[in-house]
Amino acid sequence: MAEILPFKAWRYNEFLTEKLLSLSAPLSETIFQQQEAALYQEPYHNFHIASPSDAPPFENISRRISNWKLDGVIRQDNLPGIYVYYQYFQSKGDQQPSCRKGFVCLIRTSDFEDQVVLPHEMTVPAAVKFRTGLLQHTDMHTTPTHGLYTDDEELLEHYLDESIEHPIYDITDAHQTRHVVSIIQDQQVVNTFMQIFRTKKVFLADGHHRYESSLNYKNTLQNNNPYHQGNEPYNYHMMWLTNTASSDLGILPTHRLVHRLPKGMSEAQLLKKLEQYFEVTLKEDIKQALGAAAPTDNLWKFVLIFKNSSYILSLKHAAFNDFDLEIPEAVKKLDVSVMHYFIFDRIMGFPWSNQFEYLSFSQNYHECIKQVQEGTEQLAVLTRKVTFEEIKNVCESGNTMPAKATYFFPKVLGGLVFGSVKPEEF
Repeated sequence: MAEILPFKAWRYNEFLTEKLLSLSAPLSETIFQQQEAALYQEPYHNFHIASPSDAPPFENISRRISNWKLDGVIRQDNLPGIYVYYQYFQSKGDQQPSCRKGFVCLIRTSDFEDQVVLPHEMTVPAAVKFRTGLLQHTDMHTTPTHGLYTDDEELLEHYLDESIEHPIYDITDAHQTRHVVSIIQDQQVVNTFMQIFRTKKVFLADGHHRYESSLNYKNTLQNNNPYHQGNEPYNYHMMWLTNTASSDLGILPTHRLVHRLPKGMSEAQLLKKLEQYFEVTLKEDIKQALGAAAPTDNLWKFVLIFKNSSYILSLKHAAFNDFDLEIPEAVKKLDVSVMHYFIFDRIMGFPWSNQFEYLSFSQNYHECIKQVQEGTEQLAVLTRKVTFEEIKNVCESGNTMPAKATYFFPKVLGGLVFGSVKPEEF
């Protein structure tokens, strides 16, 4: 099963620690949006090496990292360790704050068919190519991916809780998420972590592109190394691991917005067509619709928002038998799959394999309602969040969910630790 290792992280030097918040940000795969961000005005912001605006060519980034090391912008810890990382946050609508506990380490990369590290979403080839090029030229993992494991006995939590009482970082971001980091360097404790993970599977939550780039990187170097042993640094990837039994996973629903209905289809015609598969119930106002849907509890129930009206859509159970795609039951049963197949493919004519040119996505239902009422989007379909059990079932089926099925919040904050896989720094 999973093999993890401690590592000697590169971190911002002490003279920059006080401004760590201005050097850190969650990593987005939307590179072109980041190129215009004000964050790039900060000369030592982690985006300059984690999502650089001047790459390719990637040689620029290789030189930048070398200069940061020589100039003391970042320095490497003297001893290997496991980096405890807690996020304290409060989701909208929640009465109590939540805590997501975890730790950053290195994990041996394994092909998905090995069923050790399992994905749940499809990736975009261009993003994987960019990340692979970046890793090949820098030998540096700049932002941990987010992995989930399950330990119902919570065997590691008391070590994590004890360590987090002595933080090296404690910062609060613009979303009021508090990020706290500490280090465990006690070899005996680290060995306990390694031993426990020998029986664990890991489910990728966030950072599929980065993990896949590590696989590409490893396979390239392995194929070019006639003396490959399996313990070379390129076999490992930096990951933040959180226990599903002890943490709030922070999974948010991702709602769909439709730019325009197909030519010739009116809202009345759409509602008529929906009745073939759904029970369609008019609600007098949006708040009433949201309350009736109870999206956290109801399978195959959605809220349809027009500018001047709202509806509850409940799939007729007999209609599910008409789901005529050769995909596993674990994927078919997802709300997002039912939504994409029946509402967008069968009724609106947006092809299952390529619906994204017709849709926008948002985790904020208030924003969805606002865009429809202002006419930016013609309609919205609100859905419930995916559960971890659904993610796990899809992963173990050997398949992936439709894209934009999950959204984990808060995101991992980039800039806290960097993981080198250069042999002399490993």
